[in-house]
Amino acid sequence: MSYIIYNEAGEILRTVRCSPALSKIQAKKGEFIMEGTADDSTQKIVRDKVVNKTPEEIKRENPTIPKVPKSRRLAYITNEQWQDVLDRLKRLEKDGSK
Repeated sequence: MSYIIYNEAGEILRTVRCSPALSKIQAKKGEFIMEGTADDSTQKIVRDKVVNKTPEEIKRENPTIPKVPKSRRLAYITNEQWQDVLDRLKRLEKDGSK
């Protein structure tokens, strides 16, 4: 069976699938359990019922990530590639000092 574990504020903390006997040990102190399924990103618990969050709540909990210009994005390179860059710089500095 499926169960929803939530807190006093109605925030869904996790969902579990287990036998009814094991469901009794799933909720910890300050948590509540009810039978059912829910999506924590779009739903919450109000008066022991699963309800949809408002668009404002969803946006507040999952803010839009600002776009980062390509020139400011992280570049993932290997240590070998980085060492190659350092070696090339060293050669340029050596050749430029003549």
